[in-house]
Amino acid sequence: MKKYLLMAAVLLMAVSCAKPSAKVSLQLKDAPGHTVELYRLDVNRFTLIDSLAAGKNGELSYKVELAGSENPEFYYFYHNATRLAGFVAKAGDNISLVADTLGRYTVEGSEESSLMLEVDTKFAKAVAEMEQILEEQPEDINRQLSKVYISHKRAMVNQVLGHPFSITSAAACFQKFNDNLPTFNDKNDVYIFRMVLDSLSTVYPESAYVRALGREIERRDNINKFNSQLDTLAKVGIPAIVMNDIHGKPQSIDSLAGKVVLLSFWSIGQNEHKVFNQEMKPVYEKYHNQGFEIFQVSVDTDKSAWATVVRNQELPWISVNDGLGLNTPSLRSYNINSIPTMFIIGRDFDILAKDEYDPAKIEEIIKANI
Repeated sequence: MKKYLLMAAVLLMAVSCAKPSAKVSLQLKDAPGHTVELYRLDVNRFTLIDSLAAGKNGELSYKVELAGSENPEFYYFYHNATRLAGFVAKAGDNISLVADTLGRYTVEGSEESSLMLEVDTKFAKAVAEMEQILEEQPEDINRQLSKVYISHKRAMVNQVLGHPFSITSAAACFQKFNDNLPTFNDKNDVYIFRMVLDSLSTVYPESAYVRALGREIERRDNINKFNSQLDTLAKVGIPAIVMNDIHGKPQSIDSLAGKVVLLSFWSIGQNEHKVFNQEMKPVYEKYHNQGFEIFQVSVDTDKSAWATVVRNQELPWISVNDGLGLNTPSLRSYNINSIPTMFIIGRDFDILAKDEYDPAKIEEIIKANI
């Protein structure tokens, strides 16, 4: 009896220690014997899981070990930098994929993976249409690009509204054509995100993708809150900035009241902004004595390197740095989410423009408000 009890305990321990997993098989139709890579999408970066060799018939199978038994995870197969197929793995899944080397694939055995295929296929179609328009350069290029964008966004709205409890709805929320053009780009889109979050939190409360969606909602709420204040900044003032310049002298943006100010947040590692600095010199020299100033905040932690660049570029305006890098409080005060970011501030500390990088257009704004 003791022997049987011991064996039962060992079996129980083995079961309890086994990691949750899913099985996936891939048939790569036109590349038998080739090596493919399996990546996991960890919210905003890809992690290589394994390199696998397809058999002589292009077939392979793999046991995916999952971090937990409750939360689904996103995976992708790649071959020679081409995405072959993707799937969503949940504990106990047995997923079957058939793909070619052009990235066309089918999936069986996983409802979430089927929805993922829908999302990815629609996005790939929109990207291809935009690339074709950019290549052809029609006269109404902006109208045609907008038409594709709007059509795809409507498709994604319908996708997430139709499947609010699918983890793929979180993935759809994070789609981007590029860094400046996410699929959901309107300030009111945060309400769609919140609906998806509320639904997914009931089924996958500990999912990293769901938590990331919550952080994105918070970020967008902060942006919307800040932008809603831009029209009233003339009454409430702008957030204070006090930092030392290259001579160790404190400089305050509050001291520039009554002037037109270009407030610039930048980093010395951005070569394009170094070019912008040189392009702004003639504008600065032309309007400085008429009441124009530039207040340039560096987010570099190496103050010595920053000071060297300021000296080498012979920047005549106010350049400051507190050495805290991206932790400087001024970034939070101005709700800065990307570098560079610029504001043109009027004499009454009202915001005249934001993120205008064309020196000619900047000059027009200065001339009209000086």
